[in-house]
Amino acid sequence: MDGPEQGVQPPPGWYPDPSGLHWWRWWGGSEWTEHVAPASGANFASRGTTQQSAVFVQAKQARLDGPIALAVLIWAAIGAVGLLVNWANVGYYRATWHWWHAELHAISAGQHAPAQPHRPLWSTLFSIVGLGALVIEVFFFIWQHRAATVARTLRYPARRSPGWGVGCWFVPIVNLWMPYQSMRDCLPPGHNARRQVLYAWLAFLLVTILLVPATIVTMVGVPAVAVVLIVVSVGAYAFVGLIARRVVRAIATDHSDAVAALGGS
Repeated sequence: MDGPEQGVQPPPGWYPDPSGLHWWRWWGGSEWTEHVAPASGANFASRGTTQQSAVFVQAKQARLDGPIALAVLIWAAIGAVGLLVNWANVGYYRATWHWWHAELHAISAGQHAPAQPHRPLWSTLFSIVGLGALVIEVFFFIWQHRAATVARTLRYPARRSPGWGVGCWFVPIVNLWMPYQSMRDCLPPGHNARRQVLYAWLAFLLVTILLVPATIVTMVGVPAVAVVLIVVSVGAYAFVGLIARRVVRAIATDHSDAVAALGGS
């Protein structure tokens, strides 16, 4: 059997499992996938309620689709500029380090403590701008939850709930892979953009876990290495922003088309 019906290529979705081993199996549009579902609690044949729910939740997601596609680029830009600001502040960091040593020595010797170095004003102002990255992350989590809710309403296979998909970002260890899986599951199996989710996630881990800490450490001790790491980090931030923007757009387009297809079915 080629698809849910012989000689017919229906859209992706849940259909009776042709193997007979399960009640439902996900049809990817060109071939069967490994995703299966039991009969209990999964009335996939009924689409009336699904269409109404999908239209409602997709409309909520659509309000943030455009802003989030732009926001991920801004987030990446803030991260890249932040590295350059830290590089420009190397002198201040060194002076602060020496001041701490002098402060401890003065306290132990009963002497007057030296004056604390003043942080450059423009660096302080950028710290305020950096708070914008936190705001972007909050709205991204809201968008992710809405997108995962749409995917669940469309009955896309998913490893975890929309709420846990957002919550796993804040759980050590599991946040190394669960957020990626949650974002990937916002798209149906077989979708081309699922691979881009992996690329964006690997680049995100590279820049946030490895490159940024290594760059900050080498800024004081090994400036030549820091320059190389800054260049690589800025490129990685740009890659993350561009690929993340494609992923957001792909999810938005897929959900819009899927909901429209429900209306026409």
